[in-house]
Amino acid sequence: MNVRLIRRLALGAALVVATAGTTYFFVTRHGHAGLHPVPAAAARSYEGQKVIYHISEGVGLLNRNAKRWVGNMENHFAATPNGDLSLVVVMNGDGVDLLAAAKSDPDLAARIDRLRAKGARFLVCRNTLVSRGIDPQADLFGVGPQDIVPAGVAEIAYLETKGYGYLRP
Repeated sequence: MNVRLIRRLALGAALVVATAGTTYFFVTRHGHAGLHPVPAAAARSYEGQKVIYHISEGVGLLNRNAKRWVGNMENHFAATPNGDLSLVVVMNGDGVDLLAAAKSDPDLAARIDRLRAKGARFLVCRNTLVSRGIDPQADLFGVGPQDIVPAGVAEIAYLETKGYGYLRP
């Protein structure tokens, strides 16, 4: 990749377009726009992935972190052909606030439901529920008994032994 293109990507907005077997970046910067071919090695097939999204932080002001995390998950599904992605979200500590925020944010709740419809699983740490006095059915969006794991970090370690990769969005 040439240095000018790297600068454009770093300073501008980029959109990836695939046509007739060739992938292009569409780059805009200071009024300049153009299609730039991507080297063949940069084109990837992201099928058959198994990932854990570990969330242990709060949702942030106006649920910004929550919206960013959900956006990452949506983008991950979009990048895999035919939804060939096994995505498990493990929440512990302040991370359970993601599903608490979805209780009162209809847009966030709808996005989480769409992810669930694609096969994403949202698991909640029982230790966190007990220590924070949270009733999962009353206080969290869409959580049933099957979504509660004994310990969030132990669940992550278990999933890694099953071939899941660890991500911290």
